[in-house]
Amino acid sequence: MRIFCQLTAFCLGSILLLSCRESVKHQIPEPPRFDSDYYQYALTSLDETIREDPDNAEAYYRKAEMLLQQQKANPALTSIRKAIELEGHHPAYRLTMAKALLLKEQYREAFREAREASKNGEPSVELYEVLAEASLRSNYFNDALRYSDSALWLAPKNYQNYLRKGIALAARKDTVAAETNLLKSIELGAKPTEAYSELMTLYVNAGNFKKARSYMEKSLAIQQPDEKTKLLQAKIYRHTNNQDSALAILYRIVDSPVLNRSDVFQELKDWYFDNRVYDSTIHYANQILSLEPNNKEPMLTLARVYDRRRSYQQAIRTYEQIASLDSLQQEEIHKIATEELVNLRRKVAYLWKKQQEEEFNRMKQGLTPLPAISPNEEQ
Repeated sequence: MRIFCQLTAFCLGSILLLSCRESVKHQIPEPPRFDSDYYQYALTSLDETIREDPDNAEAYYRKAEMLLQQQKANPALTSIRKAIELEGHHPAYRLTMAKALLLKEQYREAFREAREASKNGEPSVELYEVLAEASLRSNYFNDALRYSDSALWLAPKNYQNYLRKGIALAARKDTVAAETNLLKSIELGAKPTEAYSELMTLYVNAGNFKKARSYMEKSLAIQQPDEKTKLLQAKIYRHTNNQDSALAILYRIVDSPVLNRSDVFQELKDWYFDNRVYDSTIHYANQILSLEPNNKEPMLTLARVYDRRRSYQQAIRTYEQIASLDSLQQEEIHKIATEELVNLRRKVAYLWKKQQEEEFNRMKQGLTPLPAISPNEEQ
């Protein structure tokens, strides 16, 4: 994670401070440079300090910081928990705990720890950045905006804060402000492809596929797309009249280990539905449901396919299945399904009545009756 990649000079000073404790006689000399040998040397020295003074909470704290800079979340958590056990909830310790939890992708726990650190600690760029990152990853978008602004007030040239702010604004569908901040992040040093990926997502979600494609082309001009970008690329192609290209990409990434399989199945389902290939639409809808049994979106697609195939009772049962689920989950889809169910029942009633009239007329003329459409029984 970006936030842990910043190595500062505090490491040396922090370690030397440990020798000031009367019970600690071990001296830690200055390492020549910050490389893998340095980390090993510093950690060995910290371990020696801890052996000589097992109650040295500061040593455990500094060890956790060193481990985090090596992206070692689990041992960092073990070390910082020991520091907290020894010396209570010092703000710096809580912040380090939050950083370790962020690295482990335990975002809401990280947010809680960072909030605790903010109650008694001094405001700092690092504190606000951890709070912004944790709240963004926890989908607390209002908090992410607030803490990103606080971080920007202290560090107005840090591209990461503009990037976070842009992502949070995009989640709130503030398209213009999101674009401004994401472009600003590029200006200040963000990887263009990272920001372009967020801009593509922004305009895909806004339904502006032409604008999304313009950013996609800028990204592709810089480097080959990763798997996440390829999925976006397929969606953009599908909505900009490049159906064959979209399908080819989807089949290349369908078994990708780095993507959520449901997301790829979703695109395949929608591609086949748009192109009226209903057997494949049903297949991929069921693939999604095998992974996410209560996902209303593929159920809605199935109901529409059954309706188009005139399997009206099967369509009605599928709509009813959606209506039976929690109305607050996927609320918009629930509303659409309920409205379509009402309309389908009206349509079936109308078709049944019309067929009864036609059959009555045919009987009067001595003709063979038509197969019945029943409002209660499936054809």
